[in-house]
Amino acid sequence: MADRSRTLFVRLLIYFLIVLLLPLLVFSGYYLFLGDRSQSKYLSEQSLGVIRRDALIVGNVLEEYRHKAYLLSTDELIVEVMKHDSPEFLNRVIHEVYPLLFSVMKGDTYLASANLVSNTGRIRLSTHAFPKMFDLRYHTSTSELNSVIAQNLNLSQTASLITTRGHRTAENGRQVVASILRRIYDGEGTNLGYLVIDLFGEALSTGINSERLFSDLYLIDQKEFHATSLIHTDMHGSFDKFPPLLSLKGDYTPRSVQVGSTVVAVAPVANTTNLYLAGTLSTVFFSRNISRWYLVFTGTLIAGFALAMMFSFLFSRSIAHPIASLARRMDRVDRMNLETRPVKSTITEFAQLENSYNMMIDQIRTLLEQTREEQKKLSEAERKALESQMNPHFLFNTLNTIKALARINNQEEIYTITVKLGKLLRSTIDSHESEATLAHSIALIDSYLTIQKLRYGEKLVTSIHLDPACAHIKTPKLIIQPLVENAIIHGLEPKAGNWFLAVRVEAVGRHIQITVEDNGVGFDRETLPQDLNDLAHSTHVGLYNVYRRLSLAYQNELEFSIDSTVGKGTIVRISLPIGRR
Repeated sequence: MADRSRTLFVRLLIYFLIVLLLPLLVFSGYYLFLGDRSQSKYLSEQSLGVIRRDALIVGNVLEEYRHKAYLLSTDELIVEVMKHDSPEFLNRVIHEVYPLLFSVMKGDTYLASANLVSNTGRIRLSTHAFPKMFDLRYHTSTSELNSVIAQNLNLSQTASLITTRGHRTAENGRQVVASILRRIYDGEGTNLGYLVIDLFGEALSTGINSERLFSDLYLIDQKEFHATSLIHTDMHGSFDKFPPLLSLKGDYTPRSVQVGSTVVAVAPVANTTNLYLAGTLSTVFFSRNISRWYLVFTGTLIAGFALAMMFSFLFSRSIAHPIASLARRMDRVDRMNLETRPVKSTITEFAQLENSYNMMIDQIRTLLEQTREEQKKLSEAERKALESQMNPHFLFNTLNTIKALARINNQEEIYTITVKLGKLLRSTIDSHESEATLAHSIALIDSYLTIQKLRYGEKLVTSIHLDPACAHIKTPKLIIQPLVENAIIHGLEPKAGNWFLAVRVEAVGRHIQITVEDNGVGFDRETLPQDLNDLAHSTHVGLYNVYRRLSLAYQNELEFSIDSTVGKGTIVRISLPIGRR
């Protein structure tokens, strides 16, 4: 028995090692040999997807402010003020100018500022404090113009300049990361002045890097070889100040590049020709996580091996001991010792085995008594089976009695209700078939509506139509009756006046069209979820039950629609394929 115990221990140990440690070894090997590569590939794909999305967001923001610049620079009032170039004229219309500026900026003054200046510098307007760098009164030549304005000198009349070269700290303390400039012309094409919209860092950084994937994001001006950080907005300048950007080597096609432990992703900013958005992230944190996983896997392997040894020893002993005890008792039976002993094993299977052994001994000793007991149990089981069969028969016999009494006493309504109720009960109790013909389903609805008409009288008007071609086609049971019941309870009962309920079953090509329509109170379509599976968590449980059973039966070939209008009623349409299940 000791040899058997050792053999059992070895087998259990092998099983535990396979079940417990093999998956860990597979995962450990995967992370050891492929973890870094998979991580790099994932980070590259993830960073490229995020930078494309963020570049689109930044492009949309720039386009929005470029349109605002267009509206202000072409506004008739602004052009008139610039044309007069007179502070006295400005004072007369100042009550119109500032409302115009703020109406176009629409509350964006904490994200951007709009600045207007005439060629002479006599007219200076701003939604904030007017920047001194845009004051043309102090510039005597083109070379002295602010770089933002100077860059626009060679552009066409209708062009808007988007540049990052005007980076500075604004008068309100915010960092200006980009500027949009347009010239202001009169109807004759004379340049009257300039409009500059300064974008603060928050205007471009809001809504991007929402996953906190990138450690920094840079707005790159390809023509000017100038970059501005959108996260650390005080950082800007040439690429020499941002070493990760040098890895792009002047190639700004949408891609991600990994150099050492840094991943750089770049994508063009939408609606622009010279701006790009680049993001950088460090893989050090992710590599540290993988290193920690290596330690966790190693510790888990060691702990798993120790647990496998311990459990194998305990389980082998717990299994071998009851077997040895039972073997000794069997040896006693060979010597005609028919003594039974209490069950001591705490393992369910061995306890059952010992119980079976005790029962075998008892059977040998008291065969006749046990036979009588088994016969008694068999009789009791047969009696309970007969009683369970009597319950439905008793119910139907009772209904037949009520039906007979109603006929004797000329109670036609009670007689009709009893007949229809009997049909309903027989259909629902009969569980031998999961399907029923449409003719049977319509007959069931007819019985149900007959009972409802006796209840509601002439108030309820119904119409039932069954296409003869559909009569013998089988569908899952009880798919129409719940819809009819739902229409009466939720659609018609809350409504005052006459009720109308129509049920139509007809063949349309190779499909069966089932329609249940009422003129009830209806419901708001917005309360109905787009995915009908969500009806399981709503008050429309009956609808969900029908929809779910039909979905399981017909899958993608099912068409199920609900159309309802408040105060007018509800229409439920079901389309089922003929002969394809």
